[in-house]
Amino acid sequence: GARRPIDRRAQDRACPSNMGPTPGAYNYVVTAHKPTSVTHSVVGNFTHDDELNLIVAKCTRLEIYLLTPEGLRAVVDAPIHGRVATLALFKPPLKKKHLIFLATERGAFCVLAYDSSKGELVTEAMGDLTDRIGRPAECGQIGIVDPECRVAGAHLYDGLFKCLPLDRTGQMREAFNVRLDELQVVDVAFLHGCPKPTIAVLHQDTKEARHVKTYEIDLKTKDLVAGPWAQSDLEGGTSRVIPVPAPLGGAILLGETVIVYVNGANANAPHMSVDAETRGKAPVSGTSSKSVDVGTTTTRAVAVATRAAPFMAHGAVDADGSRFLLSDAAGVLHLLVLQNDGERVVSLKLEPLGSTSIASVISYLDNGVAYVGSAYGDSQLVRLHAQPVPVSEDPPDLSSGDQNSTTFVEILETFPNLGPIVDMAVVDLDRHGQGQVVTCSGVAKDGSLRVVRNGVGIQERAAAELPGIKGCWSLKNGDDAPHDTFLVVTFMRETRVLAVDDASDEIGECEFEGFVATEQTLWTGNVAGGMACQVTSSGVRLVDAATGALKASWSPKNEHGEPETIGVASGNANVVVVATSGGKLVSLRVGVSSPKNSRDSSMDVDGVGTEPLDASSSLIAVVATVDPGGEVACLDCSPLEEGKPAEACAVGLWSTEVKTFSAPGLALLSRAALTRADARDAASPDETGTAGTGSNGLLSGGASASGVIPRAVLLCKFEGVAYLLVGTGDGGLSAFALDATPGAVGGTLDLSESPKTVSLGARPVTLRAFKNKNARHVFAGSDRPTVIYGNNGKLVFSNVNVPDVAHASPFDCAAFPDSLALCSDADLVIGGVDDIQKLHVRAVPLGEQPRRIAHQPATNTFAVLTQRENNSSSGDEHFVRLLDAETFETKHAYALRENENDGAVISCEFADDPNSYFVVGTAFAAPEEVEPSRGRVLVFKVVRDALVLVAEKEVKGAVYNLNAFNGKLLAGVNSKVQLFRWVARNGEGAASDGPSGAGATERDPNADGIAGDHELIGECSHHGHIVALYVQVRGDLIVVGDLMKSVSLLRYEPNESAIVELARDFNPNWMTAVDALDDDAYLGAENSFNLFTLRRNSDASTDEERSRLDVAGEFHLGEFVNRFRRGSLVAKARDAGDVSAECTLFGTVNGALGVLATLEKDVFEFALKVQNAMNVVVQGVGGLSHEKWRSFHNEHQTRPARGFVDGDVVERFLDLKKDAAKKVAALAGVSVEDITRRVEALQRVTH
Repeated sequence: GARRPIDRRAQDRACPSNMGPTPGAYNYVVTAHKPTSVTHSVVGNFTHDDELNLIVAKCTRLEIYLLTPEGLRAVVDAPIHGRVATLALFKPPLKKKHLIFLATERGAFCVLAYDSSKGELVTEAMGDLTDRIGRPAECGQIGIVDPECRVAGAHLYDGLFKCLPLDRTGQMREAFNVRLDELQVVDVAFLHGCPKPTIAVLHQDTKEARHVKTYEIDLKTKDLVAGPWAQSDLEGGTSRVIPVPAPLGGAILLGETVIVYVNGANANAPHMSVDAETRGKAPVSGTSSKSVDVGTTTTRAVAVATRAAPFMAHGAVDADGSRFLLSDAAGVLHLLVLQNDGERVVSLKLEPLGSTSIASVISYLDNGVAYVGSAYGDSQLVRLHAQPVPVSEDPPDLSSGDQNSTTFVEILETFPNLGPIVDMAVVDLDRHGQGQVVTCSGVAKDGSLRVVRNGVGIQERAAAELPGIKGCWSLKNGDDAPHDTFLVVTFMRETRVLAVDDASDEIGECEFEGFVATEQTLWTGNVAGGMACQVTSSGVRLVDAATGALKASWSPKNEHGEPETIGVASGNANVVVVATSGGKLVSLRVGVSSPKNSRDSSMDVDGVGTEPLDASSSLIAVVATVDPGGEVACLDCSPLEEGKPAEACAVGLWSTEVKTFSAPGLALLSRAALTRADARDAASPDETGTAGTGSNGLLSGGASASGVIPRAVLLCKFEGVAYLLVGTGDGGLSAFALDATPGAVGGTLDLSESPKTVSLGARPVTLRAFKNKNARHVFAGSDRPTVIYGNNGKLVFSNVNVPDVAHASPFDCAAFPDSLALCSDADLVIGGVDDIQKLHVRAVPLGEQPRRIAHQPATNTFAVLTQRENNSSSGDEHFVRLLDAETFETKHAYALRENENDGAVISCEFADDPNSYFVVGTAFAAPEEVEPSRGRVLVFKVVRDALVLVAEKEVKGAVYNLNAFNGKLLAGVNSKVQLFRWVARNGEGAASDGPSGAGATERDPNADGIAGDHELIGECSHHGHIVALYVQVRGDLIVVGDLMKSVSLLRYEPNESAIVELARDFNPNWMTAVDALDDDAYLGAENSFNLFTLRRNSDASTDEERSRLDVAGEFHLGEFVNRFRRGSLVAKARDAGDVSAECTLFGTVNGALGVLATLEKDVFEFALKVQNAMNVVVQGVGGLSHEKWRSFHNEHQTRPARGFVDGDVVERFLDLKKDAAKKVAALAGVSVEDITRRVEALQRVTH
């Protein structure tokens, strides 16, 4: 409809300038998990004319993949400032590559191309499809492009079709509207092979009968002309028009029980026969072709009946349109064959292929491979086989009625999707102080729980109690060994060699005769020549890696020939570097590649060295000896790249300094002092975040300070950038970027002047590199262990789900491939590593749709309300399922009564009762009722892994929500908010509260008998709502989100035993979720994809002002929010710096997880300046305006966003190139370094 002018005065009234800090006005919204529901997909040559691309839209994001022999490779992942309504590819005659036509739900459109030289999207055209007048179409926006690229079209308003003429290069000319006589349009499509642009319009008349009619678009007269054919009286459920490419032409009309192919044909042509098969059954009788006279033309129709569920998606297989893939609502993939004689369709054939996710889009790629995009479950890459293949049993499909044991569909790859998130719980399952989100995701058979947590998971595979471990390393039994064989663990005065028994997969100690077992090992590893090296305080030993036989040894001596000890050591396949008690740093060549001479005097800085002590001098030889300039605390000489020789050696000194030396020559390359004015100023990466940059980190020069002594150093390379990582004694870590100068001998490595500094914990940090999925990562051991890796040019820190890891080592043995050995103060754990990523998502397939979830810490269980599809007349089945919180196994299922639907579930405790209960709210759905007139409140107790019904309360309506409320139960029942007390039954029907109580256990858990000695008694209620859909509580305050009447604030008066209304929002918002930010600020989400905050005028002077909730902030999120939950995915930072935030998580229909953080006023104003500067410097994809996108918008009005900052835009600053970052900083009036530091701090405390 027409947009109303913005009333600036109303805004000024809503937010007076003379007020102090406004509750609810400083909000920071950021995406923790991007939307994953697929809404559109197309296939074409977009990035290059000989490259095949899959282009996927996920509501507000555009992803472009390249099809490779290895699978799909991501090329572009870009945010869109709008909800994608149309996504189409077209190739103008004078273009070699396809272009993208993209339109948003608010009517903005753009044409995109790809610049392969810059690797970015380019906007070819942009504009607006909206008109000042017109009634928005009920079916939503439909955007299409003529196959011959003559015109693009869009249907946005009833009775109008907008045309955008295209020239031969794809440029758009002046748009115009043409009038449609059909007002209730269901679908529109351009037809192939027509001399003029021709559309087929599927529409519904006033009697709800459906018809299809064709029109030609005359671009000269800018009008519609009657098309070549029409078809009346289609099946009532016909919902889609699928154009068929030339030479066949025509269109396929998808109905609920019949599929029809229609096309204009010569009236004298012979009638076509029909070959119809449905789901493997015999041909359906009674289907035939028919001809329909329409003026001077004749419509030829061929039909095939189907007993499949309604079709949800389609995709063409062949360029000539002879085969199409169809997916139905049950997730069954079908092949529709248009059997033809080369010019005309003779018959249709429909064959079921197999089961996939319930598809929202289908795109056929190549060589039998298709992409099944889903908004209801995981998206999949599948291969279609000509012959049946065995059905995979994982995950199980508990609801499918298909009993076939074979399928023609092989699932190649799965792309996780959290959408739609209908409910979620924030819990700390690992009890590490870090929240995890468990979501109710998926639809029907694709329903599942998704456990989302921040960081990296370690799956324990073996464990042993070994207290006091000081270090661990893995060894192979030869140079060519594919797996590790031994695990060396060392203690204060002891070294043990462990191995895995192939027969039992158990770890045990083994003999390794060449190693010294009575000393602590400082370093050990494989060296060239099939040998292993052990460094202890007494010297260096080389042994045969397979047998342990001693090959050579070396011990340090001073210039007088007196023995010295080794304090610190590190090595690689060719070089070992040790620090001696004489204050020297000695470099040794080890292994068969050692030179004949025992030492290289040219590399000896001070002329002091030692000689080998045995005859095998060629295996160990001194290369260089230098004075490091202080006592060595730690060192590392790891190669920057695997398989290449080490270029440098890093040394940390007790004098709080780090240095780099060349390897093996030990020439000084660079140095830096470790200074920190205040050790607590180091930024904390918390659970997952990018490293911070600040002036209080490791800097070049300056005086030393306590608490920053280097305890571990590591040279490594991430994404081609070399780093020196320094772990300090106070639990901090600093990352120096190393600059390699080409042409210098071995490369010249200089420490950067601005290292990134973070706090990982409180204990000294240890560092060890490992590989995961062929990528290099670093494990940082501390009281908060962390995995460090590179992503998009940044260092990312992901916490690990195991506490207190002092030492770690990769251990890739045959029994436990791709594992890590983790040592704590008490034990040794061998664990597999999950995918290294920012958020880890674990799927728990249910085979039915989860609708509500609650966690009970006392019993460590979840109660999940599920819905199972049932094709019988009795309707769907609903269950209350009890799941173990660790294994997510179903312990017990309680079936609700026939026609009883689930509504809400919580875990709570009642006053004067120590037990924990699950409380479930239900509603009985009668077909003749508009709103349910009865429901139940069920109280369950968990006894011996079973749900035991201990109380039941019938109510007059549907129970939409439940809340624990000061030892009582608060329920939203239809239009009322009711409060219940938990009272004893006066001894009647008492049952034991203990787990051994016979009354609670020796009964059918699914029986409706009551086994408890308490009951729910109504205390008071509050009326005056349309439907009290959403209720949240805070103390005595009750926040109600109404179906139509926005938000109202209630309060319970215990003295009067009454619920009274304090204030309400008088705007007509249709609510989808509510929450209380604090006592005076409230958060709401409504069905036009907006967020808003309200504040209470508790100190106002008049009753009228106090009874009104004023709008404090408004923001267009672009996502349908189903649930707010207080909590965070990150543990509270130990060193949060100058940023603090209270976080609320939200889940959306499109599978996005977001964070709303309430900031301090100065932090909010800083973020707002960065956002505004970013919008000036960085243009949105397709030129789409960020300001318009985030403006509060519904069908009545559009207002600028206020009180919110878009954190996604702010955090995008971290990905900018230097020049763009400088422009943003200049506009914001803040330095690049300060913006980086503060944005990273925001990132750490929010997600």
